Amino acid sequence: MRIVLGLTLVAILAGCALVPTPAPSSTGPATSTPSTTALESSTEPSTSAPVGTGATLGTVTGPWQAQGLPLGDPQIAVISDACATAAREQLGEAEANLPTALVDARGQGFATAILADDTRAIECLVEIDRSGASRVDSVIRLAPSLSKAVTDTAIAIVSLIDAEDREGGRTLVIGRAGAHATEVTLPFADGSAVGASVGGGWYAAWWPGHKRPATIDAVDSTGLVLASATPPAAQVDGALGAASWWLDPTFPRPTPDSVSIHGLVLEEACASGKTPEGRIETPLVNLSETTVTVTIGVRPLPGTQDCQGNPPFPFTFDLPEPLADRTLLDGGEVPPRDASKPPVG
Repeated sequence: MRIVLGLTLVAILAGCALVPTPAPSSTGPATSTPSTTALESSTEPSTSAPVGTGATLGTVTGPWQAQGLPLGDPQIAVISDACATAAREQLGEAEANLPTALVDARGQGFATAILADDTRAIECLVEIDRSGASRVDSVIRLAPSLSKAVTDTAIAIVSLIDAEDREGGRTLVIGRAGAHATEVTLPFADGSAVGASVGGGWYAAWWPGHKRPATIDAVDSTGLVLASATPPAAQVDGALGAASWWLDPTFPRPTPDSVSIHGLVLEEACASGKTPEGRIETPLVNLSETTVTVTIGVRPLPGTQDCQGNPPFPFTFDLPEPLADRTLLDGGEVPPRDASKPPVG
C-alpha cells in the first residue's frame, strides 16, 4: 500500500470497543444499545452518548457487503475517536480536531473514516475485532489539490488504492461528490455494483479483489446520474507525502513584516533521486499568537521508487498575514519543530 508517515499498524484505543447493537427485527432497523462493559472500559463515548440505529457488531465483522452498513452515533464516535487519537500522535492537533465527514463499514471488520474541513482532510483506515475494539492501521493527510470540494453535480476520485490486508486483496476508493448527490454507485462490467457511503461531500467504499468498476456515478434523489468518473487502470494515490522544511540560509532571515518565506523542502518518501518540483502542495498554515506552524507535503511519485536520498529543494511560499514576532514551526513533525534550522538526522 502506501507509505504512511513512517508509522503503520498503530494500536489505538485498545480498551474502546465498537458499540454492539441488537439484531435487526423484521419490522425495521434495530436500536443501538451501548454495551455497558465496553463503554465502562473506554474513555469515550460515555453512557450518556446519544443512541441511534446501527448495524450489529456481528454484521460489521461479518461477510463483506456491497452496500455500506448503517452505523449508529456511538459506533461512529468510537471509530472517529480512534482516528483522532492516531492523528494527534502522528499528524498533529489540527488534524486531530477535524470533524468526521463519513465512516464507511461493510463487513470483515474494516472501516474507512474521512475527517475533513474546508482546507484539510485525512483518511483513516480502521480494523474492528470481534470484541468491538478499534485499531487504526493508517492515518494520512490527503493532498489538498486532489481533495478539494467539487460543484453540486460533480464527482471526483481522490484515491483508488489496491490493498493486501485481506486474503485476495481489496480495492479502496474515496472521493468527492457534489451536494446534489444522494448516492454514489460503482457498476462493474459483470453486472454487479457497489454502493459507496456518502457524507459531508465525500464518498468511500471498498470491495474484494482488484477489479475496476466501469464508472463511478453520482446519483440524485430521483435516480438521475448527475456525473460519472472513469477509474483509471493505475492506482490513484491521494496521500500528501511527508516532508520536512526549514529556512533557506542563503536568504535573509524573515522579519516581522515578512509574508514570503524562502525555505528548503526535503521529501521523506523514496523518489529515485528526483526533486519534488511540481509535486509540492500548497502549505497548510496554523496561526497562533506566538507561532506560525507550516506543514508542507509532497505528492508521491507513482509506482515503486528507489531510495537514493533526496536533496533539499528550494521552495518559496506566502503566509496569509505578516509573520510578526511569531516563531516559524515545521508542522511535518509532532510536536512541530523550529524551522529556523534543518532537522537532525
